[in-house]
Amino acid sequence: FATNNISFYTLSIPALKIENASVAIGGEDLAEYLIQYPGTAMPGKRGNAVVFGHSVLPQFFDPKSYITIFSKLDKLKSGDEIFVSYDGVAYKYRVENMTEVVPTDSQVLEQNLSDAFITLVTCTPPGDPTRPKRLIVKGRIVPPGEANANIRN
Repeated sequence: FATNNISFYTLSIPALKIENASVAIGGEDLAEYLIQYPGTAMPGKRGNAVVFGHSVLPQFFDPKSYITIFSKLDKLKSGDEIFVSYDGVAYKYRVENMTEVVPTDSQVLEQNLSDAFITLVTCTPPGDPTRPKRLIVKGRIVPPGEANANIRN
């Protein structure tokens, strides 16, 4: 999957004030950056780019700290935008849905080749290790021609 030996790209979520967060492709240290699960699709390509991030109690949320970066992921709404800059190309995704799964549910890693998707994953409820689940936020790429149109569904 990896091309050009790119091992990082950036992700921004304006609704959460997350700007140019570093995503490591196949990294391991969630305290240092977001991590794209190895073997999932690269941004902008057909398939599903799966990105994991840390969350803690929402009152400690800091969009610049990788320990807390996804603490408010549950505040995203359908239609919110996720921007990815990968290999010099900017991609825009629009949030379509949000679900909770058990940590062992690997369905989140499935590759749907009908379009380009991004899946953001974090623990939920944030800061509660006793009932850990995974919050899954799925977005679909916005075609370049549509990227400027203000479409809400």
